[in-house]
Amino acid sequence: MTKKPYEKPQVSKIEVDVQIIRMFTRQGFIEVFWEELILKRKENPKVTEKAVFDELNDKFYSIFKEFRYSSYDSFRQRLNK
Repeated sequence: MTKKPYEKPQVSKIEVDVQIIRMFTRQGFIEVFWEELILKRKENPKVTEKAVFDELNDKFYSIFKEFRYSSYDSFRQRLNK
């Protein structure tokens, strides 16, 4: 029986966008949402709040593998509080 040669563990670094770190808190997500909405509406005045929400929620999912909010409606309820 031969021994397997030692393999040094690989270290990898994941860079996380500042927006995603800010979106981790409820208030942070809301702030990023309004900032993005303003920027997107400068480019396209017809962009919807839901479209911006979906983009941010997908961005959050890409890192944490779970959505920050289950739906736009649940997010909207937070906005109204």
